[in-house]
Amino acid sequence: MVLIKNATARSLWSKKIGLLAGPLLLSLVFWSLLQKPSSGQLDAPLSETSTESEATDSLIDEQADFIDESVQFEEPILELPSVEILDRRPTLEDLDPRIRTDSTPDSVDATFEQYRLGPGDGVFVSVQRFPDLAFQATLDQQGNVILPIEGAVSLEGLTLNEAENRIRAIYNQYVVLSEVRSIGLANALRGLPYQVSEVELNQRIAPNYQALRASNPRQYRVPDVTLTLTAQRGVEVIMLGEIERPGLYPLVTPRVTAALLAAGGARSTADLREIRIQRRLPDNRVIEKTVDLYTPVRDGVPLPEERLEDGDIVIISRLDPAQAQDYDVNFVTRSTLAQPNILVRVVNYPSGVVAGRLIPNGSTFVDALVGDAVRGGNGVGLPLNQANLSSVALIRFDPEQGEVVVTKLDAKDAIYGDPTQNPPLRDNDVIVVGRNFINRITFAIDTITQPFQDILSFVLFFDGIFNGDFFD
Repeated sequence: MVLIKNATARSLWSKKIGLLAGPLLLSLVFWSLLQKPSSGQLDAPLSETSTESEATDSLIDEQADFIDESVQFEEPILELPSVEILDRRPTLEDLDPRIRTDSTPDSVDATFEQYRLGPGDGVFVSVQRFPDLAFQATLDQQGNVILPIEGAVSLEGLTLNEAENRIRAIYNQYVVLSEVRSIGLANALRGLPYQVSEVELNQRIAPNYQALRASNPRQYRVPDVTLTLTAQRGVEVIMLGEIERPGLYPLVTPRVTAALLAAGGARSTADLREIRIQRRLPDNRVIEKTVDLYTPVRDGVPLPEERLEDGDIVIISRLDPAQAQDYDVNFVTRSTLAQPNILVRVVNYPSGVVAGRLIPNGSTFVDALVGDAVRGGNGVGLPLNQANLSSVALIRFDPEQGEVVVTKLDAKDAIYGDPTQNPPLRDNDVIVVGRNFINRITFAIDTITQPFQDILSFVLFFDGIFNGDFFD
């Protein structure tokens, strides 16, 4: 009986499972058909997938480029010895050779202010608490001085601050200096070679210890070591441009004004507002500074005493006619910065040719005729009682136009005070007296086959006339 019931139950469950399996199988078939994309649906998902893939690849590439660039431009940074790493006792091999020459100042003006020591310079070094270490010396031909305790030490090529720090680093090997203690290096520099200490001092004490003390006297104590330049060596400079005698000049007083006077003074064509000084630094860089001497003379203020160094090139610029409206040439020619004398030639019928009379620079036409008693000029020796003063011509070469300019003057009106007939004279001017001479010289100038190229050809032309038989 029990077996019949169990068989009946199994049969019922089999029928139920069969009825459920059919719909389930049909559902799976329909679901698979719905999930299968058509040919039209295949394109869109592929393009979206492609776009997403490309965007992802692009992002990866950009990140890779960014990483590559950061790695490519990353360079090792050379660190100078500092207080933190001085405890490891660096040696001379740890120093970059470029460090020993110190850094270049931020501006050209600062560079020109930094005087560099050389053979022949005199220095005085005072040591406040240790007078036995003080000394006065002159740099020898090798640029050395003798330091107490240490011996010969080279100061050549160093600025005054660098030389002071070198001496400070040397003395710090033997005594503790106030300035070294003030900047917190008394313990860190102990026992180190002075070349290593010097680098750290040049970094910490800039531009000089006196400047640090002036800014904060409570922190920075009175310095023990102080270096003073007592005598500057003589220098040789090259003078070029609009000066009387260009060339190489040794100067006992290395100043711009002294160099200008040594070269014979500025010409009337010079622009004293633009005096260029070129200087070559120890690293072979050439820097240039412009000095204005005209404005201080015009305004009556002290001249800028720019200090020159050995090998400097001083160029006196030429006056640009477009910039001449604010520049008084006549005022400059009467100053002590101009050439003291000018050469004026005179052609006069009664006395013949007077070639090469020197008169004070800045003289006017009347000064040349009658002399300038105030400035010591005797004129050109023209006999006024015999000359035809109503027929006078002033002949001048204009370098800007490259031609000869003939100006006819009435000497009588000039002597009686007519300023239009009394122009200032320039170097190598020619004064011709007598209508006949004026006409003949003017005709010769107009008929020459080759024009004047410069002032030299103009002077040679008149020298040929004076030495020939033109006036016979």
